[in-house]
Amino acid sequence: MKHSFSNPFPWYNHMLKQNPVTYDEDFLHYFGAKGTWHIFRYDDVQKVFQDHETFSNEYFPKIAESPVSIAMSVTDPPRHKQLRLLISKAFTPKAIEDMKPWIEQITHELLDQVEDKGEMDVTRDLAVPIPIQVIAKLLGISHKDQDKFKKWSIMFAKQPSEVDGGAEGYFQAQKEMSEYFLRMIKFRKQEPEDDLISQLLQAEVDGEKLSANDVLAFCILLLIAGNETTTNLINNAIFTFIEHPEVQEHLIDHPEDITKAIEEVLRYRSPLQYINRIAAKDTELRGKRIKKGDFINLWMGSANRDESVFANPNEFDIHRTNLKHTAFGHGIHYCMGAPLARLEANIALRVLLGRLHQFQLKDHKQPVMNQSAVTYSIKEFPVTFQKR
Repeated sequence: MKHSFSNPFPWYNHMLKQNPVTYDEDFLHYFGAKGTWHIFRYDDVQKVFQDHETFSNEYFPKIAESPVSIAMSVTDPPRHKQLRLLISKAFTPKAIEDMKPWIEQITHELLDQVEDKGEMDVTRDLAVPIPIQVIAKLLGISHKDQDKFKKWSIMFAKQPSEVDGGAEGYFQAQKEMSEYFLRMIKFRKQEPEDDLISQLLQAEVDGEKLSANDVLAFCILLLIAGNETTTNLINNAIFTFIEHPEVQEHLIDHPEDITKAIEEVLRYRSPLQYINRIAAKDTELRGKRIKKGDFINLWMGSANRDESVFANPNEFDIHRTNLKHTAFGHGIHYCMGAPLARLEANIALRVLLGRLHQFQLKDHKQPVMNQSAVTYSIKEFPVTFQKR
């Protein structure tokens, strides 16, 4: 049985039962390495997340041309703890809460452009522009640079082999983005403004500040993780609500349940399907010997469909009480951007369902998926709807 980008869930069901820990020598990682252990069960995925001493996060090759290779997401303690403390000083709950009116405004403006047409492409018209504009505002990016910003973001989310110009084009995009952010960092050092870059440069823990390269790495990480995850969450929610028209109607009558619905979307169609680790020492998992240096894929999308943890895991149920999904990871590397992603999706869906209803797939055609196993990611998503 093989993995399918549009419907990986039968594969997960099969692997959960038949082969929950398995080695795949042909698997090609987006960072160029080959071969990996696939881990499918919830308890095993959680165990690996928690044991950062055995299963290291430093799987990404440290390359001078790739600033993201020193980002917080691919470092281990003690460096990871320092970076997280410094970044959390700027990336506060208040900073996220302050984005609320701005996210509402963006969503209304985007819907103003499509409401009278009775149709839109959800990816292009809503799910992509919301997180791009939110992150651009957080970082203090000029409005005129946002198209450039999106182009870089898309290139970063692909494998170097999929980018125009191959690996050379991929590193060229990183170089352009790095130069852009380094110029911004230099300006903000001289003249701080009310944005995240200025706050990151001023943050201090035990007398230590972030270096320009650390700030650069975080900007790129935020651009990739903050964009893709939220775009996928908004898309996946609307797609799931189209499959369940009764849920659409319920949420229009009971908008207070949108929060629960988002948690169930995160479980049912996780925006990020797997994440990597590398074995820091020889170890064993479910009787399989994992050698130091072996790569590992933690399939969160599968863990979230594990029937030993979630009753009727392949059913979408917004009244589910078990919310222990792994969509944002677990342990010391739990996603810092989770509250922002949840807030953006909540506001986008609240505004959307407040203005429009009866969403259907245009011409009953299934959405076109991005060809990526890392994410559950919709590329083209034409829908029709009615105004309320």
